[in-house]
Amino acid sequence: MPRVPASHRLTRLLALSAWVTDNPGVSIKEAAEHFGVTPAVIERDVNTLWVSGLPGGLHGDLVDFDAADFDAGRLRLAEPLGLDRPLRLTRQEAISLLLALRVLADLLSDDDASAAVLSSTQRAISALLTTGAPVDDAAARAGFSSGPVADHHDHSGNPGRTAQVLAAVRSALQDKRRLHLAYVSATDTRSERDVDPITLESDGSHMALVAWCLSAKAERSFRLDRIESVQVLDVPAIRHRTSRAKKRHDTSRPEGDRPRATLTLRPTGRWLVEQIPCISQKETTEGGLKVVVEGRDRTWLIGLVLSVGRHLIAVEPDNLAQDAVDAAKQALTWYDTNSEGC
Repeated sequence: MPRVPASHRLTRLLALSAWVTDNPGVSIKEAAEHFGVTPAVIERDVNTLWVSGLPGGLHGDLVDFDAADFDAGRLRLAEPLGLDRPLRLTRQEAISLLLALRVLADLLSDDDASAAVLSSTQRAISALLTTGAPVDDAAARAGFSSGPVADHHDHSGNPGRTAQVLAAVRSALQDKRRLHLAYVSATDTRSERDVDPITLESDGSHMALVAWCLSAKAERSFRLDRIESVQVLDVPAIRHRTSRAKKRHDTSRPEGDRPRATLTLRPTGRWLVEQIPCISQKETTEGGLKVVVEGRDRTWLIGLVLSVGRHLIAVEPDNLAQDAVDAAKQALTWYDTNSEGC
């Protein structure tokens, strides 16, 4: 039986208290039917809530259900600790949530089920913001209105392909199955490989599958829009022994194991440390940062240098900077050559 994500249970736990408050004395069986789970799951949820609450764990610090009702198979809250009240957002929090929804709408534009939920959620929050008063300037500048989410398009060059890839990846994650990918890297290198999926991640711009690559014998990240084709194999995925946290932050490995670069950033480039794990970082006198990053390979570091662009002051080693310059010139030459026939 597939393992239910912890986020699903957390959502149910948060909703259960408010629902029981609106339905005092409801039976455990009715609660199970409402949330689409078994009575045993509801009982386990109540037992979890019973030991949840404020620090200290003393009387009055924890969520409390009526014990007599519970023994009789019914649910009634004696001390909800505020979990019976709906969440109240400030206008700024609502605007921030709308901004996050816009990002998610772009990332999941090819997933019909997600797009429908995002659209209805944005309409609901926009309606709350616009009730009795105009939307804040910040929301207006962000392009929000009380209407539905704007139409989005597949950016992979093949309409609908990303949706199919996302569906296959989700299926493999849920059923713990191995995947066969045809993938095109950032350097336009095509490869085919079998991978054991680990999780889906987003950097705010793209969704990526994090998986154990059997060819590389290491953990790799695959952007969904760069996956040309995907096949769920009838082979169980294996859980490989690797710690993602250690992999990203371990500084004890030999320096020659993976290539490193030292980047001196302008103050406008401080965003880099929020998106890329850094071995070390140091403030500069000009308000910028001097960071040490570790790349998957030399090509990855060159791509990073090019992406940081105008935010860079210096790059070490010098030959990495020269390689980035050569790559940029080659790209411009290719563009000039191919644009002549347009």
